[in-house]
Amino acid sequence: MGDIGAISQPCRRMPPITPQALPLGKANMFPSHDPHYLISGDQSVSVSLPTWESVIGLSRKEDWVMEKLACSYPRFYLNKEVRDLADAVLQRLQINDKNITCMMFNSPKAGEECASLLQADSVEKGLRLEVARFFIPAESNITKFSGVHWANFSAVIFHNDLKKTAMGYWRDTGAGISTRHASFCLEEFDYLDSDSVNPALRTPAPRKRNSHRGLPEYATWMQNAPANQKRLQSFIAQLATSEHPGQSAVTPEDVFLYPNGMNAIYSLSESLASLQTDSQVVAYGWLYPETVEVLRRGAWKNILSFKDGTETDLDQLENMLQFGQQIHALFCELPSNIKLSSPNLRRIRALADEYNFIVACDDTVVGYVNIDALPYVDVMMSSLTKTFSGSSNVTGGSLVINPNSRHSVRIQAALSSNYGNNYFPLDLDTLLHNCQDIAWRVRKCNQNTLPLVDLFAKHPSIAQVNHPSIDPTAHLYKSLIRKDGGYGNVLSIIFHYPSSAEHFYNILGICKGSSFGTNFTLAIPYVQLANYWNRDKVPKYGVPQHIIRISVGMEDILELTQTISKALDEVMKLESKSA
Repeated sequence: MGDIGAISQPCRRMPPITPQALPLGKANMFPSHDPHYLISGDQSVSVSLPTWESVIGLSRKEDWVMEKLACSYPRFYLNKEVRDLADAVLQRLQINDKNITCMMFNSPKAGEECASLLQADSVEKGLRLEVARFFIPAESNITKFSGVHWANFSAVIFHNDLKKTAMGYWRDTGAGISTRHASFCLEEFDYLDSDSVNPALRTPAPRKRNSHRGLPEYATWMQNAPANQKRLQSFIAQLATSEHPGQSAVTPEDVFLYPNGMNAIYSLSESLASLQTDSQVVAYGWLYPETVEVLRRGAWKNILSFKDGTETDLDQLENMLQFGQQIHALFCELPSNIKLSSPNLRRIRALADEYNFIVACDDTVVGYVNIDALPYVDVMMSSLTKTFSGSSNVTGGSLVINPNSRHSVRIQAALSSNYGNNYFPLDLDTLLHNCQDIAWRVRKCNQNTLPLVDLFAKHPSIAQVNHPSIDPTAHLYKSLIRKDGGYGNVLSIIFHYPSSAEHFYNILGICKGSSFGTNFTLAIPYVQLANYWNRDKVPKYGVPQHIIRISVGMEDILELTQTISKALDEVMKLESKSA
């Protein structure tokens, strides 16, 4: 890949971005800055939710919202291509019962895990549950081509009464088939055989390939997949390598790629739990809800939760360790998603060294361009869907093992033994294209964010602003900043009055919806989306129901400031009328 600076220059073809709120259900995505990549809206990872009620409607799966969705975040929603593939599966297998549905997974292991999870309920309730594997038949003239296995997938077929549990597995593990992958499998579907323990679900491919034809159109990008994977691993390794003297450079072999960030976390949790059976894990600080769900799904004996992530919490943890409590791993975020506070990684590292546990940290909010935290953790988790991509049109995830960790060999072996290499080549290719100018984009967004932090902090309608630069833990974050790094582009705001927060969100003229780290500014009332069904329980941890997360993009800062100021002015008018 060469020098990071050389490949991270601004892309001159990136069109200017104008702050704007899009209609309900439309993809939050702007044209790619490379005209060769014409990605449809269905590939977007963010859907427009322009009003407070629309966010609640999505959380509650209300028809007036669901019927408008062109797409949504792929782990929470089955996009059209995925639904179309499911329909094709049921049609091929001659399953006409409208109460039966299916989900597709890119690996047999994931399909088996999902089916196993549904098994007890299906038996107890007498509901249908089956698995069918679709694959290129051996006699196909392209089986000699190493990339053809990407047409293969597993379908878990089940009654609709089991859908909530199945969707929980899809959401928390990130093991479901991606939108692009589903599109590809649809193109190849007529050339696939199916197999199952149920003879009725064994079907031959309706079509056979012409033996005189050459490799299909997708041969080139499939052949390039191994090289592209190595390029992406090398690029991430360069970004992750520490600036600290005496630290070994991260190598591509220390980098593991996954279809999305949650799949990376799930794979890490499963791998670490397998290293030491009947062990305990610590969830330290306010973690993303699905991370906690992943830990709960794992083989951990117990989860010790320290949701505040304060020095007092560390005092308590240290006291427990001193009195013989044993833990195998600690999961944290730097900074934490929504509270934007930073854990004391140096102290955590010292405890880990003394009591021999593994530290796993999620740096998604700010990333390697901003912080140099790898020396203090054993493995870093990252969602590449966010700022690393920026374009809101692909998912991805990574784990980076600290090569200097005393646990590096064990962690690498455990991850390798469970590694399925399930990152679809076209998703990887898209991500590789998107990430090249990450250093420039991160610094531009860093610069845009600080004036907005100041604007919000000084506004009388706002009670609190969360951002690593002004949090009480700012000194901890500052100690980990890279030479050319910054404080990141994610902040959250808490109005004095919930009604003011709702009004501000409803009239704010920027993109609004799921995800963060996009090249355009994006806002969401976080609890209403991420913690809706537990919304009454989270305020005591400093996460009120009306908190709004804002991810700052690359718009002209004057134009962006004017747009936000206009919404704040309207809030002032509302509050003056209510006074």
